[in-house]
Amino acid sequence: MIAIFVYVGVEVSTASNLPAYMEKDLGFAIKDIAPYISLYWASMMIGRWTGAVEAFTDNVSTQKILRFIAPYLAFGIFLAVNAIAKHDLAPFYVYALIILVLIAADMASKGNPARMLLIFSVIGITALLIGMFTTGMTSVYAITSVGLFCSTLWPCIFTLAVSGLGKHTSQGSSFLIMMIMGGGIISWAQGAVSEFTGIQYSYVVGIICFSYLAFYAWRVSGILRSQGINFDKKLSGGH
Repeated sequence: MIAIFVYVGVEVSTASNLPAYMEKDLGFAIKDIAPYISLYWASMMIGRWTGAVEAFTDNVSTQKILRFIAPYLAFGIFLAVNAIAKHDLAPFYVYALIILVLIAADMASKGNPARMLLIFSVIGITALLIGMFTTGMTSVYAITSVGLFCSTLWPCIFTLAVSGLGKHTSQGSSFLIMMIMGGGIISWAQGAVSEFTGIQYSYVVGIICFSYLAFYAWRVSGILRSQGINFDKKLSGGH
């Protein structure tokens, strides 16, 4: 429940504080900020399309190909929508390189939800640190990329949380859904912190959230193994 709370919190608060950071700290005009917010939410789509390739085929070779096609297809949709809106696309082409980090992280996880949660959380921390301690477009791209690394964390947390609950799965799922409220509370907390630190450094709140998620990924995998639940064995055909 805490993991869902902080996950939804960091996902929402990262995006909700980005416009104020770009306007007040970087001097962007309001009308020029919209494409970057759309890129953040498109990043969620990019990551989810990447994580969903296994649903389309069991062929490992085809999955590897789709892991490159799916994210760039989603990115292409983002570019097309913003082209229709007559936004300048030039600043976004470099983002294609950041998507490679997502693909590499997804492949490294090998479909294990605990490993994916740990890897993506660590990269999320790294992205926010870069966003906090750099300036200009580097910080914007770093903060925006958090959308990529939040994209698949919901199913990872949910899968880990309900595994082994048996007849209590429905009740456990209901408790998890309640924790969506983290989006409102964590966003408020980051706003409160920004009053003392400034918006850029208030992203330390997001780092704390990702740190808990990394801890949860490490801790829960050990708990599940003690119950005889091993996702690596399941993925390789075991039980």
